[in-house]
Amino acid sequence: MVCLGGIIVNVMAQKLDFSMGENLKQDMSILKQAITGCVEIRKTDETIDKTGIDYIATLRGGATINIDAKRREKGCSRYWQNGQPEIALEIYSVVPSEDNKGKTGWTLNEKSDVDLILYTFDKGDCDASYLIPFQHLRLAFIRNYIDWVTRFGVKTQKSEYWQSSAVFVPVNDVLDAIRKASVIMA
Repeated sequence: MVCLGGIIVNVMAQKLDFSMGENLKQDMSILKQAITGCVEIRKTDETIDKTGIDYIATLRGGATINIDAKRREKGCSRYWQNGQPEIALEIYSVVPSEDNKGKTGWTLNEKSDVDLILYTFDKGDCDASYLIPFQHLRLAFIRNYIDWVTRFGVKTQKSEYWQSSAVFVPVNDVLDAIRKASVIMA
């Protein structure tokens, strides 16, 4: 990853290497411990991975859980505004332009088959991991979008092929918003 004039440029091969190896082992271990009744965690193949599903957990009764893993890179804590972990909530996976109508970010994707999002960090930045229900996160993001964009701003990431945008929100704000979004008043 390289920063050019405030825009983060990702090199795809580096991102793939980053998600494999030790990170893969750590993710699988965290998921196995966190999901009660889990008998198997498997890494998805490239075709399924492109849909946003990195792992599939199988429970004793045979049900499966689709998981998207989001790992922040080492040193990310230097950017945290409130001294607590921040998680990236993607607005656009492809930002609209004159030549392209764009593509909605994964956080707002109503077509997603993802059940849970696993957020992990380098141990030097944060020891905690967060396993968050995707639909609850999506709802909380929709309800808090304007506030979060106003308070935390939008960051742009750029590869050689696309440009994406996300807002980085302190995890406690996200968890509180999920709790509030989960309460239904009759």
